[in-house]
Amino acid sequence: MSYAIQTRPASRIGQRVAWRFIDGLRSALRGLLAEMAGAWRYGVARREFAQLDDSTLRDIGMSRSEFDSYWAETHGRAEPTRLRVTQRIGGKCRPPA
Repeated sequence: MSYAIQTRPASRIGQRVAWRFIDGLRSALRGLLAEMAGAWRYGVARREFAQLDDSTLRDIGMSRSEFDSYWAETHGRAEPTRLRVTQRIGGKCRPPA
């Protein structure tokens, strides 16, 4: 009879390690899904922005090259420098002088 495969239950230490691994995996999957959702929202916004004509962009005071900068500011990936961004996020940042 071979004893290479043991059938006794895992120790408490082994269970803690397993649960820590499972929690880490869940956290990683949540992060991945959040990043994918963010990329999807960015793509949708980029396509909608591309459909605006030049006169509409002039009316809102933007140029086509500002989209990525505006997106980064409104989503907290860059320091807000536009007054409309600081007003949109509740005035938490000082408006530019």
